[in-house]
Amino acid sequence: MLKAHSLIDKIYFWKNLWTAWRKVRANKGAHGLDRVTIRAFEKDVETHLRELQRKLMGNRFEPHSVRRVYIPKASNPKQMRPLGIPDVIDRVCQQAIYQVLSPIFEPHFSARSFGFRPGRKAHHAIATAIQDAREGFLYVVDADIASFFDRIDHEVVISRVCTRIADGRVICLLRAFLKAGISDGGVISVPTEGTPQGGVISPLLANIVLDSFDKDIEAKGWRHVRYADDFVILTKSPEEAAQAMAYAKEVLGILKLSLHETKTRLTDFHEGFEFLGFHFRSLRLGIRARSIEKFKDRVRFVTRRQQGRNVEAVLHDLNPVIRGFANYFGVAEVFRTFRTLDKWIRMRTRCFRMKRKTRFANRRLPTRKLEKWGLLSLRECRPKLRLTYMRSL
Repeated sequence: MLKAHSLIDKIYFWKNLWTAWRKVRANKGAHGLDRVTIRAFEKDVETHLRELQRKLMGNRFEPHSVRRVYIPKASNPKQMRPLGIPDVIDRVCQQAIYQVLSPIFEPHFSARSFGFRPGRKAHHAIATAIQDAREGFLYVVDADIASFFDRIDHEVVISRVCTRIADGRVICLLRAFLKAGISDGGVISVPTEGTPQGGVISPLLANIVLDSFDKDIEAKGWRHVRYADDFVILTKSPEEAAQAMAYAKEVLGILKLSLHETKTRLTDFHEGFEFLGFHFRSLRLGIRARSIEKFKDRVRFVTRRQQGRNVEAVLHDLNPVIRGFANYFGVAEVFRTFRTLDKWIRMRTRCFRMKRKTRFANRRLPTRKLEKWGLLSLRECRPKLRLTYMRSL
């Protein structure tokens, strides 16, 4: 296998650093441990980038510790997911590395990997799973890798990167980012495993590590669909599904990873399973109940009654929530669900405007008046794309 040499000069090339900065600025994000925001960095951006370039050229760049924060897990809002937020300058450096390494690895990744890849998104993963079901792969290993980003082994990452990269300075730079300290409540610790969720380079490293898993599953003749660390394996019989689960455990063991015992199970398209926020059951594609509740919680927060704002300001914040939910989940069979949610959203808006729920709210604030104010509906925001099992559509 051919390896890429002399990459560090491509990383600190001025145009590459400037492109990386523009990407980081577009992604926005919170400040890191040094409390330097995107706006503050931008005021003297050329000086910062020149200093980064000099350090990279002299092999003197050392990543700073990341700031750890916790956000609710999408699967269980009562549990918290750790995120590591690097300083802006570290994000620029990681983005510059990504822009050089991604074109080297990307062409060789499995076609059944969809997470954090150019031109691919969750809808493509869902459509692939549906196509597999149409072709008779109806039995499912509904899998969950236990704490993937927290437990990914550093030496496994480096060994996989070294299959295509032979520049020692780039390898040392990646290793330095993996070993960067983590500040949690003012206490800094040095990790021995894991890569911070929130780091620019982390998704690429995840795909590099799990690509070997993809290839091993494909070699067995089964189908699988992976989005980052979330995947399903599809087979034509329950016996094959059991074999696939055992084999997945074996392959992940080689990568020093494991399946979550309580969240991994054998099922099929009729019994149902959840994947990427959608719910598959009885050959129908719907929305996972927790995804609906999470959406309703966001609407409740935006339309809370006592917040000292007028209805125009509330709709300014509410409409992007509606549009985002509709764009993502509107591809499924959701006409009735969206109709019900639209009624509920109008009720929440009326309650906010009138500061209470009344029997005459619909009469005093009819739907056409809410539309005139600018309230969007889920149904009108649905994309044209439809994902369905029906062969005639």
